[in-house]
Amino acid sequence: MLLWWIGHGLALASRFSTPVRSQITRSLTVEISTDDGVARHWVFDSRRRLVSVTAGRAEAPDLALRFTSSGQALRDLTSPRAMDRIMVNLMHGAVRLEGSVMILAWFHGLTRRLVPIGRPGSRRQALPGAYLAHDPASNGVEKITIEPAVRQLDPRWTRAWNSRAKLWLVRGASGEPLRDP
Repeated sequence: MLLWWIGHGLALASRFSTPVRSQITRSLTVEISTDDGVARHWVFDSRRRLVSVTAGRAEAPDLALRFTSSGQALRDLTSPRAMDRIMVNLMHGAVRLEGSVMILAWFHGLTRRLVPIGRPGSRRQALPGAYLAHDPASNGVEKITIEPAVRQLDPRWTRAWNSRAKLWLVRGASGEPLRDP
């Protein structure tokens, strides 16, 4: 039932969810199966950015995740630490992995877009107390030298002018002729 839900959830999300569609960049086949007969595979179509799901084993999957029992698969796939559990069981022989572990990590991320089990993703927000402007009362300010901005180098700074003459970006932007490297 879990694999059916994940399968049809991904198929629907690939039609309506822009974040899920943007993740489908390769055409590949992912299979999850158990030794006691439960199997389902997903076919990702990068050209149309869609997912189709089929019951049973795939003929030549790019990634096959095979569990020794359906109970083991259920415990591992619904765990908040699913990747950790799968890797530990991979070492103990309760899980077999055929294909790249990077595809497994990508597929795990897609499933977590449907059901956010486990650690939440990072929230993009400004850190509290961020250094946005100069604060003379902050610690360590006595060691920071603040000089006024200048539009042009002082003509007396010969070493700075010599260094500037070597910068291609500055010379090219100002229209100076550039030599071949």
